[in-house]
Amino acid sequence: MSDIDKKVISDDLEIIDFCRVLHKTKEKLWIWQQTPNDEGQRPVHFCILRKLDILKKSLELTPLSDDGFSFKGEDKDKDKDKETELFLYSRARNLAFKFRPRELEGHYIMLEIPERLNHLSKELADKISLVEEENESQSKHLRQQPRKQAGNKQTVSLLKGEDQTIIRHYDLYDISAGGLALKTPDPGMFSKEDTITVVLVNAQKLPQAIKGRVVSIRHMKDDDLFKVGVQFSKD
Repeated sequence: MSDIDKKVISDDLEIIDFCRVLHKTKEKLWIWQQTPNDEGQRPVHFCILRKLDILKKSLELTPLSDDGFSFKGEDKDKDKDKETELFLYSRARNLAFKFRPRELEGHYIMLEIPERLNHLSKELADKISLVEEENESQSKHLRQQPRKQAGNKQTVSLLKGEDQTIIRHYDLYDISAGGLALKTPDPGMFSKEDTITVVLVNAQKLPQAIKGRVVSIRHMKDDDLFKVGVQFSKD
């Protein structure tokens, strides 16, 4: 019986082979926390399997962004039932499993090799909606100002974070008088309603920094990137 015919894989060798493939190919894996964060949003990231230790039966996941993972661990001493539960999904194999991290830090997650993998049918996989898909034609009418498509290698630099001291650089997607869109490899780098400050465009300092807020995060499937829409503040 092939993997695709199975709903659950529990054979140790098959699971290890699956992990070896993920480690070798560095496939971009969806990872998410079902429990909403303090803002009521479900944290979602792209990650890769960086390390595989068969003897210790452990895996190490790392995020695709410099900002790291945004998952928040629960206090294990207070309530074991509230330990952080995460989900990992391989689109290439349509296989997923849930786990409780052995270690959960901003720039890595340690976990045990899973005891079982769940195969998702194509119908179920298609229904997984972790991040809204980009549909340019449907969103154009929502803009108050026409946007100019950015050329190759055009960039934008932002201040982000609670204290607005962290500067990050991104590829620019488009820009207008009312806002811009940038491209990022990881949907977890931003959340809706995040406040940002634009300080550089194409490495050139702006005469005056422009504040804005994140209004959308959409998956561009063709490029396997994420488009983050920013609306400039009016004041």
